[in-house]
Amino acid sequence: MNGLFISYSNSDGGSAASALVAGLRSRGFDVWWDGDLPAVQPLAITSWMEEGFRDRTVLVVVSPDYLRALESNGFVERKGIRYEARLLRHKLYHHDEAYRCGVVPVVPPRFDKNQLPAVLQSLVIHTFDPVTGAGLEVLVKALSGAGGGEGGVTMSVESTTASPSVRELLRDLEDLDPAEPAAHALALRLVEIGEGDIELARSFDSVVGAAKAHGDVDLVRRTSEMCLRTLSATERLRGEGALEAKILIEGQAWYLLREHRLVRAAAAAEDGTKIAEKYRDLYTAARGILCHATVFLRMAAEGVAFDRDFYLRKSELLLLQAIERFCTISGRASEEAGMCASLSAEWWLARFQLTGDRANLTVAVKKAMTAEVLLTPGGERYSWLMVLRARLCHAARKYNEGKEFVTGVIEADAYPEAVARSHQVRAELSLGSRDRASAVRDLLVAEEKFRGLGYDYAAATCWWSIARLDPARVTEVRLTAADIDELEDLTADPRTLRRAVLEYERASARRFGRRCPPDWRFLVERVRYA
Repeated sequence: MNGLFISYSNSDGGSAASALVAGLRSRGFDVWWDGDLPAVQPLAITSWMEEGFRDRTVLVVVSPDYLRALESNGFVERKGIRYEARLLRHKLYHHDEAYRCGVVPVVPPRFDKNQLPAVLQSLVIHTFDPVTGAGLEVLVKALSGAGGGEGGVTMSVESTTASPSVRELLRDLEDLDPAEPAAHALALRLVEIGEGDIELARSFDSVVGAAKAHGDVDLVRRTSEMCLRTLSATERLRGEGALEAKILIEGQAWYLLREHRLVRAAAAAEDGTKIAEKYRDLYTAARGILCHATVFLRMAAEGVAFDRDFYLRKSELLLLQAIERFCTISGRASEEAGMCASLSAEWWLARFQLTGDRANLTVAVKKAMTAEVLLTPGGERYSWLMVLRARLCHAARKYNEGKEFVTGVIEADAYPEAVARSHQVRAELSLGSRDRASAVRDLLVAEEKFRGLGYDYAAATCWWSIARLDPARVTEVRLTAADIDELEDLTADPRTLRRAVLEYERASARRFGRRCPPDWRFLVERVRYA
């Protein structure tokens, strides 16, 4: 972008705009405003406006008439401000990052920021007093840091609530691909220094996006809890009501699901959906419904026959609602429709595992193929779809074909969680083809990767699978088939199973002479409530 463009209402914002232009030009900024039109004499004023909005950072001088023009298509007292308001709405529509928008709202002193429309509240807001000039230096410093003197201005302005280090780190983070190691490092630093900073909560998507790309469940947890604390202690602007919903769904429910705290994950998804619906954030509400359906599907996998059927039906109902909403919002050929088709394929696979009816497996394969057309190849969702395709091949006993799907994910090595899960699924496929040695090798890798990511439940699941196949690889305890059966009768939680075996191993190491036979019931109860 080249320089600045001042957008204002001439009826009640002219004096403020004139003082702002004079102050900025005295400090070396290239400023366009309509006070120069008699000298510039453009061929068409509308073209001049369009060029200014397209190529320059727009400073919006907020006044009552400007807000009425922005919020109402029926405001027709002045054609110029009506046209500028339309250009502003278009510019705001095409941005999704608070620090890269190219729009800077400038408000008078003691202005109630809740009067701003939601599209402006999501941006960082400056105060300027046209009489005393207060606030100009802060604005100049921010614009100068963004390259505003010579051009190349981006949205990186001062906030009264954000420390400079947080602001600068957020700007740098938004410039990076979330999968880059530098993005993960910046997200970690932001969580270390961002306690109580509302700007961190407003940039939740960027920070959590980097954490998720690296499978860092602990960072997602810390970021989500910090942002929720900040929101509860800060007076929110009118447009920030649905921010809590996004944090509950994309943050809290996400990490609770991976920690296998399914009941709490379902509650977080449900609460987030209700908040999003209250504030009419239809997209976030649809994401919440889809997340809730996912949690119920996981609960179905863990339940006994009656519970599985109950949770499958609950998941199906929510999935149908999510499909309907996403098709309305994004269309039937969107990425979101692909997400729904992928979860639908997983649902039909779970139905097949419950009933044994191969017609359900056929439907699951068709849904997965539909999802493959809609999802972007190489993306994280596509990688998870390849894992699902491998699981479908396992159900159909096409073991070699299934290995090709997950091996591709492993070799791409782009998404740590998907890679770890791919090793686990490939082990299941190897067991199907009676290659126990390969299965154990993949399970060892999967267990190590899950544990490194902090996914204790998934890591313990792999550990127990190894203990069943070759216990000497993970413990000095000689586990017999009878031991394994007894332990699995006592608990289905692999974390408890692992802790019970390791507790017996530690107790045996402290004894001299002949080891006592294990009292698995006692050990399970001991570690369960430790």
